[in-house]
Amino acid sequence: MLTTETGGFTKGRTTVTQIIIQIIILIAVLFILRMFRGLIPKERRPKLHPIDCLPLLSLWFIWQLSHTWTDPWFATVVFIWMIISIGITLWWGLSKGELLWNKFLLFYWRLTDILLFLTYLLTVIRALIN
Repeated sequence: MLTTETGGFTKGRTTVTQIIIQIIILIAVLFILRMFRGLIPKERRPKLHPIDCLPLLSLWFIWQLSHTWTDPWFATVVFIWMIISIGITLWWGLSKGELLWNKFLLFYWRLTDILLFLTYLLTVIRALIN
């Protein structure tokens, strides 16, 4: 009985440690990208901002926290993200009559930032509750 409680405590502690490390990595990556962006002359800077790396990090962090769960949380997240993507593409194309990639992809990527960050927060809350 003692080993089960200790194992549960260690698992919970490991999850919290992993979440803290993920937050530190996120802040470090955003800070480093912000520094590099400051070194590039203003006229040569890409339109992307350091926050635009957030979807890739969010997906990686969600997978790290949930890959041992019995239910397919990561697959569900990706499925919902893809369904929303198809819906946005159809809505944009039908409402505007054309798909201008330079405007659409920026809009889509920023929406992905928000969606995956909210999903990451839900994953953190669920990991802490478990």
